[in-house]
Amino acid sequence: MTGRVGTPPRVNPFSTRFVEPGAIPYRLPGGAELDALVTRFEAAGSWSEVVGPHGSGKSTLLASLLPRLTAWTVRRVRLGTAERSLPPELWPLPGPRPLLVIDGFEQLGWLGQRRVTRECRRAGAGLLVTTHRPAGLPPLHRTDVTPEALEWVLARLLPADGRGVLEGYDAAARLCAHRGSLREVLFELYDRWEAA
Repeated sequence: MTGRVGTPPRVNPFSTRFVEPGAIPYRLPGGAELDALVTRFEAAGSWSEVVGPHGSGKSTLLASLLPRLTAWTVRRVRLGTAERSLPPELWPLPGPRPLLVIDGFEQLGWLGQRRVTRECRRAGAGLLVTTHRPAGLPPLHRTDVTPEALEWVLARLLPADGRGVLEGYDAAARLCAHRGSLREVLFELYDRWEAA
């Protein structure tokens, strides 16, 4: 298959497979190590929340943390606007050292969150969640995308000959316009790449 004028098509570096959670490692500010978050999680009794706005890297942080949580038997659930309830087969949690990880905890609402915390306490299970607003668990990390973090991500994604897609594009201003959502900036850049 060929692209424009008989040349092979260029792969869009902003395609889902390159930007989905886990495709790019989460980078903690100030060069902090992810293992330090695991230590904090353990110190908090294996109950914590990752808080941040839409598109700020909460799911990416989870994807980077999960391989380090080898001391637990992890059951992960991802909730969103299309899926706002827990799967019926969730309980009982597998052991030894069960850990329930819920990405999108805010989707459950207050009563659903209380049920989860009650069931985890009853099972002696750990609980790690992502949420847009604090849900009352010990804070593990707050995700915020800085212009520097955005530049770091763009440098990892763009091929050397692809920087032209950024010409006339103020990435930092677009990040601000999208209220810190790196995801929305990457969606825009996907479209710019396709139009180039």
